[in-house]
Amino acid sequence: MSDAVAILDPAPIAAMLRAAMPDLVEVGTATDFGSLTAQTIRWPSAFVITLAETAGPNTYQSDHILKQRVLARFGVVWAVRDLGDLKGSIAAGDIRTVRMAGMSALCRFAPEGAQTKCEPVSGRLVSSIDKQGQMLWQDDFTVAFQRLIPTN
Repeated sequence: MSDAVAILDPAPIAAMLRAAMPDLVEVGTATDFGSLTAQTIRWPSAFVITLAETAGPNTYQSDHILKQRVLARFGVVWAVRDLGDLKGSIAAGDIRTVRMAGMSALCRFAPEGAQTKCEPVSGRLVSSIDKQGQMLWQDDFTVAFQRLIPTN
């Protein structure tokens, strides 16, 4: 994020997950997720998707600039095969292990320009579970930053 008109960029978050969780077969963003089909999903994978932004009241405004605190919300969709693997490995796609490793990495990470590290806020199943135990789970996170908007 830059100082002027900061908007959350999911690519650095995806890059951090890729580095922190090398057993994931694929890590991408909304573009990658949007191009998936049932035949092309590789397990386990993760996709970072920007969900929403909530701007707070202006903390400063002049003839030249407006400043506000923004809370950005993003989701990580985990494509996993939850086969009840007792080894609990990321490579096997165990949902509990994948989520715990992902949350741990994300809660230590602050995107460039952010005022906070990523914080988990909710999670939910977003697909049915097929006969091979394949499923999509989404965890949502927030991160705060300052947005500076030139007004002249």
